[in-house]
Amino acid sequence: MENQEVETIKTQTTHNILFLTLRNFGIQAISALGFFLLTILLGTGDVGLFAIVAESIGILGYFSDIGLASALIQQKEEPDTLSLRTTFTVQQILVFLCLVSVAIFYPRLSLARGYGSKELWIMLSLCFAFAVASLKTIPSVRLERHLNFKLISTIDILENTLFYIIAVIFAYLGFGVYSYAIATFIRSTVGLVTIYYFSSWPIGFAFSPKTAKKLFSFGIPFQLNSLISMAKDRFSNLFVAGILGRESFGLLSWAQKGPRIPLSFMDAIMRVTFPTFSRLQDEKEFLKKSLEKSTFFISLIVFPSLLGICLIAPDFINLIPKYGKWAPAIIPLYFYATSYAIASVTTPITNAFNATGKIKTTTKLMVMWTVLTWIFYPILSLNFGYTGTAVAALIVGLSSFVVWHLAAKYFQVSIFKTILHPLIASLLILLFLSPLSYLSLSPLLSISLKISFAVLIYAIYQFIFNRSELLWFYQQLLKVKK
Repeated sequence: MENQEVETIKTQTTHNILFLTLRNFGIQAISALGFFLLTILLGTGDVGLFAIVAESIGILGYFSDIGLASALIQQKEEPDTLSLRTTFTVQQILVFLCLVSVAIFYPRLSLARGYGSKELWIMLSLCFAFAVASLKTIPSVRLERHLNFKLISTIDILENTLFYIIAVIFAYLGFGVYSYAIATFIRSTVGLVTIYYFSSWPIGFAFSPKTAKKLFSFGIPFQLNSLISMAKDRFSNLFVAGILGRESFGLLSWAQKGPRIPLSFMDAIMRVTFPTFSRLQDEKEFLKKSLEKSTFFISLIVFPSLLGICLIAPDFINLIPKYGKWAPAIIPLYFYATSYAIASVTTPITNAFNATGKIKTTTKLMVMWTVLTWIFYPILSLNFGYTGTAVAALIVGLSSFVVWHLAAKYFQVSIFKTILHPLIASLLILLFLSPLSYLSLSPLLSISLKISFAVLIYAIYQFIFNRSELLWFYQQLLKVKK
């Protein structure tokens, strides 16, 4: 690859990560506000119901693609119309089979569990969203291959904003859990129309055995990891929901929501670096430096953010009238935040494995995590309820240190050394600000003091030890503005 092309991709990658990060924080801010308002208007059982059905429909997504979209992104050459149509045709057949399966099995499940109209309409809306998402795959692939994440993120913001505005309005009007269904129908429709307006393609059905075989050679191993991930995450979540019930699962959903917000920064890096790493697989030094910068800036943002959420969560609950119903979720929130901190550094490494063709390594890791999940989640959930589930999540997360070792082996990257300063600075914040929780302060004053002192401590530490990295980051921000 020409040096000029490599430099162009480097610049595009940096700018897209920064832009997508800012957009993702916007999306997360909207989602957090919308979710917060819904958790005031709806009960823990309603939140739990939507989470359970969403997990169920999410399982179908793993069977609707078999990794072909990722194969299109990962391949070095530009996909032709035949490749796009072959992928589209296979995907639509799989989507149809998934929806037929739902139509066959849901009535039996509904009768056995005594489900009513609430469950039915949420299920229908999410099935509709699932079908629409498959129609958006090819336009999204084309945008990602050309690193046009500005448009992708703009559409994401539009969808999320619309969803929460509609859901909150209808919840306020007394529609209860039906608000989720109404908002899902509208969001999916608007998102589909928008992405085809900006990224149309010669849509059609075709099938080329030669093209399919080539795509399957990467897609099936890639999707195997996704299927293992499904067994690890979604199936285990449904099993846990069956153990705990809607109310407790609703508390777990609340406990996970806050800590997931900072992960939007990781998601931005993941989304941009996968096609970038794929196109620059032979540039070993660039991959090493990119992975180091990725993990450093992820930890720089995610670690203090997760800690801050943990510090102010109790005050936040006490600040809002009638919000005490979510107080039992505080302890699980702490465990989830810690596990997410580990995942925020680990996930980009597995992303690099996939992008550079080390699919078998990722598969082995996924098998390890799945086995650990199915050992600890049921045992701890049965014995300690929803708190046990959160503890199990942390135990599984701690096994990710194996991935850090593999990063040193394959990419010569020392992950612990890379994240050392953000970790130390975050621990200093915890050490100095934890005593504030034991003082008789008003919730608002406590939140204000914790945020102010945390920002001050963190900024001083990073200015002393990471001044050059911060200066580089600031220079990139200035370029994005231009």
